[in-house]
Amino acid sequence: MKKRKVTTRDVAARCGISQTTVSMILSEKEGMHFAKETIEKVRSTAEKMGYQYKKRAPKEENLAGKTIMIMVPSVNSQYYTTIISAVTEYAAKNYLNISICSTMREKKREEYYLRLCEQSGFYGIICTYPPQAIESINQFYKKHPFVLISDYNPELNVGLVELDSYKSGKIVGQHLLEHGHREIGYMTTPLNQSEIPRIRRLDGIKAAFIEAGLSEDSVHTYTITDYQWKNYCTGNRYYEAGVLLTEFYLKNPNNITAFIGNNDIMSIGIMDCLQKHGYRIPEDYSICGFDNTLSTAFYGISLTSVDHSLDEKGKVAVDMLISQMQFLTHSKTKKQSPVMRLLYEPVLFTRNSTGPARKKAGR
Repeated sequence: MKKRKVTTRDVAARCGISQTTVSMILSEKEGMHFAKETIEKVRSTAEKMGYQYKKRAPKEENLAGKTIMIMVPSVNSQYYTTIISAVTEYAAKNYLNISICSTMREKKREEYYLRLCEQSGFYGIICTYPPQAIESINQFYKKHPFVLISDYNPELNVGLVELDSYKSGKIVGQHLLEHGHREIGYMTTPLNQSEIPRIRRLDGIKAAFIEAGLSEDSVHTYTITDYQWKNYCTGNRYYEAGVLLTEFYLKNPNNITAFIGNNDIMSIGIMDCLQKHGYRIPEDYSICGFDNTLSTAFYGISLTSVDHSLDEKGKVAVDMLISQMQFLTHSKTKKQSPVMRLLYEPVLFTRNSTGPARKKAGR
């Protein structure tokens, strides 16, 4: 006949004390305050009775719970790598890690990462661009921290570190007008309705020209098509887009004296293409960009660009995410975290890529 296994109940009965006390002593539970004689008695009795204590495997730490998901469309832009770097550094100071998820601006990928974050228990999400999955994100925010770094979208009800792309475009337009430019080109990646910053920058540029008494037609728009973006711009995509659009313009040049790229890398592509064809910057064409990323200040580039305080925005986004988590953790109302919206003023950094408009069209 198989011998019955000795339990803590049996040891407790032999020692004349409670089963709870026996369990705490034999499991070596932290914070015990029992008399030395009691501990020795329980351990000695258990050993004589043949009691075998099986230690439980330590509970695995939920690493996802200390990890912030950063949603980016891609990592081939200095704009996004600058934000990622700022978020990573500041998150580490708050004992948090980061996981980078590239969505390629596709709604289905955004929804996949939202589900992954929810199911795996991630700390929260920082999204760095205008997302497509509006409804899913609004639902997500009711129970989980979510911060957006982008232009304001009235359809999104989440924490926002705002970029004022309209004002950014306007100050660039005003800067070029002050230098005598009366016809300019705005070169951009696809202007889909969801790409709010690109559209608002263009609106701001046009507003500056209209306020100066000029027609909005003075701002010529050159746009990469979706097909070109997917099939021809495959390496350094923004740079290649700038080159492609400039080559297109040079086949039929007009009275334009300055170009504005949708971002710094595109603007550098415009500069390189123009210089390759023998044009001088800024004597023949002035060039402006957006984001004031690291390479804009390099001596050989010296690009006039709008600064969006990317490092500071990354830190603020982490702070905002932490505040949301604290609210959700301690709130007794079970309501979503209050929506906070923080706006930074854009600042123009003027460098050698802009100057007075040439007097004659062409070279």
